Formats: sequence, structure tokens, C-alpha cells
Amino acid sequence: MPSIDFSDCPAEIDVLVVGAGMAGHAAAIAAREAGADVLLLEKEADYGGSSLLSGATFAFAGTPQQAEQGIEDDGEQLRADLLDVGGHHNDPAIVDLYIEHQLATYAWLRSIGVAFQEVQLSSNMSRPRSHPAVPRQIFACLRERLAAVGAGYLCATRAGALERDGAGRVAAVVLAQGDAERRIAVRGGTVLASGGFARNDHLVQTFVPDQAAAMRLGGSGSHGDGLVMGWALGADLADVGYIKATFGIAKPDYPGANRTYDGPRPLIHAMYRGGIAVNRTGRRFISEASSYKVLGDACLTQPDAVAFQIFDARVMGESREAPRTHDYAGARAQGLLIEANSIGALASAAGLDVDAVTDTVARYNAACEGREADAFGRTTLGMGYGTPPPLTEPPFYCYPCTSGLFTTYGGLRTDTRLVVTDVWGKPIDGLFAAGEVMGGFHGKGYMSGSAMGKAAVFGRLAGRHAAEAAAAV
Repeated sequence: MPSIDFSDCPAEIDVLVVGAGMAGHAAAIAAREAGADVLLLEKEADYGGSSLLSGATFAFAGTPQQAEQGIEDDGEQLRADLLDVGGHHNDPAIVDLYIEHQLATYAWLRSIGVAFQEVQLSSNMSRPRSHPAVPRQIFACLRERLAAVGAGYLCATRAGALERDGAGRVAAVVLAQGDAERRIAVRGGTVLASGGFARNDHLVQTFVPDQAAAMRLGGSGSHGDGLVMGWALGADLADVGYIKATFGIAKPDYPGANRTYDGPRPLIHAMYRGGIAVNRTGRRFISEASSYKVLGDACLTQPDAVAFQIFDARVMGESREAPRTHDYAGARAQGLLIEANSIGALASAAGLDVDAVTDTVARYNAACEGREADAFGRTTLGMGYGTPPPLTEPPFYCYPCTSGLFTTYGGLRTDTRLVVTDVWGKPIDGLFAAGEVMGGFHGKGYMSGSAMGKAAVFGRLAGRHAAEAAAAV
């Protein structure tokens, strides 16, 4: 069933998937591959959501690419890292489910044509396991596969109330396009893959008011629709109190940067290649090896909630198109970097205290060279991996940035079949969740690449289980 008009929406379907990001596409494709009639629903005019805007890296362990690069890693190490990063507040059964299926998901993505680039180290990884790809290329592959398996697609249409039958199963969903409404019965299951709530100020103020000062980013449809739909049925929530903004969102309204820039705000992490972060006073305020969520929190407490990543030509030489977080050359081309041939000239161009920045970089370099201890205890590039190099190779670069609430990685609690559970721990029959709307996986922390990995792994599983439920009817 190809793209359809609202007026042609079927009265009944085996599996309805709400949200056409990474998780939604994975769920719809898997359900259709399992033999179900499937309709993929998207609220916005186009597909992709936050997934299309993300850095598009996947946290996988034990892959052939890692082996080719001489990286020793496996599922057990990934599991240990996820639990450590999550402060052991994650649901271990959900983490185990991810570990069990992550390699098969990697192989599936490769099989549909996703082109992974060089494996890299990123935030909260004890070893390089970030498998980056270009978002547009990922979705080109997903769309081709969706069409090939014959799943239906309906855009610019909202999912509203979930209706239960006499046995308590979610058996129908009310859809709306403008003022028009249609009710669609669902035989197997409704998969909520509707993303997060970064753009819903009421939900942000309700769950994480300390993050309200962050720039609101993510997909334009990130209003928490699926979370509220499940919540209305008594769904339990997990991890929502641990949500934090992400450090490194471009803030071009400073001297020397492109003040006229009005395009999508890139996310740059030069600190994980050896850069440092200073505040408006020209001083560092945290170890740059910290998680970019911890960095994001710290940035919000700095003057004007702004920071300046400072790095040199050696770091620029490690620029990559993917993940986007390491596309320093791209940020330079957009006029978002300030550039100078000396640290003093760089500080002056950025409107920072020249003496403070010069002294800060000198002290940092001395620590990198072993001449003194680092002021914030930084000894690695990130999570125990790599050795920070001194900032000595001109030209030097400065990237003004802030923290952005891009993803809200807590949400509906599920069991290991991805069925949403209520506040009493009982499954809400016929209702599944995957991707950003789902809680329980991350705990109180976040590993880079785990959001896209989670969306792909659990999206496929949710779609498959929904299809099984339809076959059992």
C-alpha cells in the first residue's frame, strides 16, 4: 500500500505506526515484512522528525567495521557502558534486549543500503563504537525499503485519542487532518514512535524545569503527542526526570561569527578531539571529557548560558562529514567559526578577555604536556579513551555555542515485547512504543549513538510484535 490520501484511509489495519522517524520506519518495515497490513502515519508534511536532524550515529559493538579498524569491543562491554552511563537506573531487561539485537540491526541497516562511515569515539564510550551515517542517505534507504515491502504511508495527519475495547485492548485510533476526523480500527497493535517533547513547554516545565532555559530543538513535531496519548491511558513513565540538554548548539550572535546565519543550528563537538570550552570570562568550567549532557547542564549555568569551544588546526584536520558533530569544516563554511593565527587574536575577535583566554590555553597545554595537573582533572578525550593534545597548531578556531534540548530520551515504560505498561506494571494490550517516546533504556545518562540505535533496534522489534499480535487475532 503506497502513500495514500486521507479520504482513502482504510477503516481497519493490522498495524498502525505513529511517527515516521527512524523508529517508525523500522517498525513499519518490520511489521510489513512479517506479513501485516501496515499504515505509517506522520503528523508533519514530511518524514524524518528529529532523526533526520540528528548526528545520525549508532552505538553498536562487535561489528565488522570495528574489527577492520582494530577496535576490540563486544556486547558485554557495551552493556556495561550503558548501565554505567545510566547510573544503573536503566531497566536492565531493556538494555539486555538491545544488546541481544543490536548486531542484527546493524546488519539489517547495511542490507538495505545504509552506508556507515569510519567508526569513531564519541560521548560516554569507553572505546570507539559510534557508527555514523548521513541522515538523508539513511532515509533514502528506509523510504526505498518501505515502498518495496508495500507499507502504506499517510502524512500531515495527526493521531489523537486511543480507544480501548471491552477487554481493555487498544483497538482503534482517531486520526485527524485539519478539521476532518476518521476512526481506524487496529487488529494487531498501534506502535507509538512519535518522538519526544522538546518543543512542548508545558511538558518541559512539568518534568525538567531546570532545562527550560535551553534552546528548543528537535523535529518540528516534537510535542509529546505519543507520550500524552499513552499517559491518558495510565501508562507508566521512565527516565523523564533525567532529561538534559545537549552541549554544542551553534550560537552565531557573537563578535566574529556569522550573525546573519538563520539556517539549521548545527551541533559541534570539537572537545572530543582535543578542544576546550571556556565561558564569557575566558575560563574553563568543566572537564571537556564529560558527557555532552553533563556539559550541557554546566553550560546553562554559565553567564548568558553560552560557551566557546576553542580548538586548533590539528582538530580541524579531523573534520568529518559524518557524524555531523565532527563536521568542523562545514561549520567553518557556514561562517559559524571565528578564526585567527594566535590565541590572543582569536580571543579578541570573539569578544573575550585576551589575557584570560591566553592564560587558560597555556595552563591547559601545560597539563597536556605533563608539566602540571589539569585544573578539572581531564586526562582523556572522553570516558577514559585517548590523550588530549595541546592546542598549539595555528590557525586557531572558536565556536560560540549553547545547550539545546534536542531529544527528550525518557518516556513510556514498556516490557521486553515493547508493550506499554501502566502505572501498576500491567501491559496495555495493543499498544507498543519505540524510539524517543520510550523510556527505560537510557537511565540517568546518555551515550552518543544510543538514541538512533534504540530507535532502530526497538522499532523493528515493536513492529514485529505488533504484527504477531495481528496474526493471532
